[in-house]
Amino acid sequence: MAAALRAWHRGGVTEAPHDLRPRSPWPYARVHASACVAVLRRWLGRWAVFAAVAALVASAGAGLDTALSTVAALAAWAALPLACGAAAGGAWALLGVLGTAAVGVALLAALRHALWPAAWREAERALPLAPRQTRRSDLLVVSMAAAPWAALQGSGLAVWLLQRPSWLRGHEAAVLGAGLLALVLMLAGGLALQQARRRGGLGWRRQGALRGRAAPAVSPPPVRQAAGPARVLLGWPLLRGVAPRSAWHAGLTLAAAVGVAAAAVWRPAWAGVWLALQALVVQVGVSRARGLAALELLPLGQACAALPLAAWRWRAGIDGLCAAPALLGAAWVGAVVMAGAPAPRPPVLLAWWAWLVLSALLDLRVPTADASVQAARWLFLLVVAVALGSEVLA
Repeated sequence: MAAALRAWHRGGVTEAPHDLRPRSPWPYARVHASACVAVLRRWLGRWAVFAAVAALVASAGAGLDTALSTVAALAAWAALPLACGAAAGGAWALLGVLGTAAVGVALLAALRHALWPAAWREAERALPLAPRQTRRSDLLVVSMAAAPWAALQGSGLAVWLLQRPSWLRGHEAAVLGAGLLALVLMLAGGLALQQARRRGGLGWRRQGALRGRAAPAVSPPPVRQAAGPARVLLGWPLLRGVAPRSAWHAGLTLAAAVGVAAAAVWRPAWAGVWLALQALVVQVGVSRARGLAALELLPLGQACAALPLAAWRWRAGIDGLCAAPALLGAAWVGAVVMAGAPAPRPPVLLAWWAWLVLSALLDLRVPTADASVQAARWLFLLVVAVALGSEVLA
């Protein structure tokens, strides 16, 4: 991506030495958008199989009308908080608008590596771009990334406006206004994120603020003899900020398990739903932890290959670090379900947790680069976990 940006600049600089503005037939906003589209296209190529499987499941045993009705119902449920808040008015309308915009901004923040990668940022700083060009580029890229969520909300609001339930009659204009306001706030939040990233915040260190400051002399802590190489290379990077993304991911995985356990306390009779949700958390958490470990921890282990550490012990430590938060959270959810659900079946619950352990081991020990194979395996493991979770209550 950065190489494409530099090539675009070399082809568009004029021959006059005093004029360093790019004169490319492609505007900078189009170049940036094309690079982001290429990244998003590769991402969709890996995950579009899930959408295809969901469409097949939605239309299984039914016609096209039923499948379209299912999709419309899902869109309507996604836009229900905004529609209900706009119809209620007052603080509820404000809460619905802010919640919808916040979800959109969170999705834009999750796409930060596609919208504004670090390599692109460094290459753009070397170009003499006008502020107008960067603002236009940000607006185009943020609008492109916000289009799916905006289309989902717009389709859901259209379904509610066409059905016109009793609680919505007379509030159609308020619903349309709330939808437009949520869209504007989401775009404004995305542009603010882009500007913050350009200044060096939100995921990248502010090097400009650190220039000219002498690094404080920090004496290294004493290394105890009991700390082995595995503990040093795996535990300390998480505790001291060397692997911040892995540490944050472990905390979020445990927080998700706590949320599922709280939901199981709130509705013990829905134990099957909470166990299915926790199974999904385990699969996503272990897979994401494996990717983060490959980025942050495996290079550290390769650089320390001369240490007296067995290869199998290092690999086992990495696997345990990736799977421990998700599996411990699943054990906690299982214990909550066992304590609060009416008439639980302990052998089935134990089989459910053992199946999650097996799915984590398959993801860690038998990885695959083929997206279709990975999606099929995920779907099979998740279906079996959902089936076991639905049989926990007698």
